[in-house]
Amino acid sequence: MSNETPVARKGLSKTAKLRKTLKPYLYLLPALLLLGIWMYKPLIQTFILAFQKWSMVPGTIPEFVGFENFIRLFNTKDFVISIENTIFYTIGLLPFSIIIPLLLAVATHDMIGKVKNVYRALFFIPMILAPVTVSAIWRWLFHPSNGLVNIFLLKTGLIDTNISFFSDPRFAKWIILFMTGWSLIGFSTIMFSAALTGINKDYYEAASLDGASRFKRFFDITLPLLSPTILFMLTMSILFSSQFTFAYIDILTAGGPFGSSTNIYYEMYKYGFSNLNVGLSSAAAILFFFIFAIIAFALNYISRKFAFYDN
Repeated sequence: MSNETPVARKGLSKTAKLRKTLKPYLYLLPALLLLGIWMYKPLIQTFILAFQKWSMVPGTIPEFVGFENFIRLFNTKDFVISIENTIFYTIGLLPFSIIIPLLLAVATHDMIGKVKNVYRALFFIPMILAPVTVSAIWRWLFHPSNGLVNIFLLKTGLIDTNISFFSDPRFAKWIILFMTGWSLIGFSTIMFSAALTGINKDYYEAASLDGASRFKRFFDITLPLLSPTILFMLTMSILFSSQFTFAYIDILTAGGPFGSSTNIYYEMYKYGFSNLNVGLSSAAAILFFFIFAIIAFALNYISRKFAFYDN
C-alpha cells in the first residue's frame, strides 16, 4: 500500500499540472527573449526618443522636447520630398512585383522538363545578388563617360553629349526604381509559380472542354485562385518598397541630386547617423510606423474580404 496521504497526492498532482502548463512557455522563452531584446525594446526606445532631443554623443543627456521633432519634420523640405518619392517608389514597383512576375510565371508554367527550372533560376538570380554588386554593375553601365548606355545612345544619335544619369534629377530616381524592380521580379515570379502549382488542373481541363480560350481560363480560373498570393505580394510590395530601394539610394545617389531620389528610410538614416539627431529620426520612424500599420490592417481586411480560396 502506498504511504502517500491524499494531501500529498493532491500536492503532487498540482505540481504536475503546473509543470504541464508552464512547459510550452518554457520552450517559447528563448524566442520571446530574442523578440523582446531585438524588436520590442528598440521599439519602445524609439517611441521615447521621438519626444527627445539627443545627439548620441557619449556624455550627453537626452532632453525632452515634446512634439517639437514632429513639427520640425513637416517644416523640413527634404522630408516632404522623401514622402513624395516613397509614394513614387511604392506605386512604381507594383508592376515589377505583381504584373510582370505573374505573366512570367504563367508563361513558364506549362514548360516541360528542366527548361522551366532554368528559366525560374534565371529570373531569381537578381534577387540573390548583393546590392553592392548590383550597384557596381549598374554604375558601370550608366557611367557618364564610358558606360555602355551612353556609348549606345551616342552611336545611335539619340543624344549629342554624355549624360550623368545618377547626377541628373530627371533620371536618378527612375534608375533606382528600375534597378529595384529588376531585383524583385525573381522573388515574385517564384511565389506566383509556387501558387500556380497548387491549382487543380481539372479546372483547366473542364474549361477547355467547354470551349474556353486561354485568356478566358486565365481571367476566370487563374486570377481568382491566385488572388491570395496577389494580395500577399501587394502587401509585401507596399510595406517594403522603401526598404528595397534603400541600399541602392545609399550606394549610388546618397539621396541626391538635390534630394530627388531619397525616400523616407534614407531620410531617417540621414537624420540619425549623418545629422546626429536621433530624436528627429525616431519621430519620422514613429510617424511611418502608424501609417504602415494602417495600410497593413487595410490590406489584411481587403485580403480577408476578396481573396478566393479553393476549399
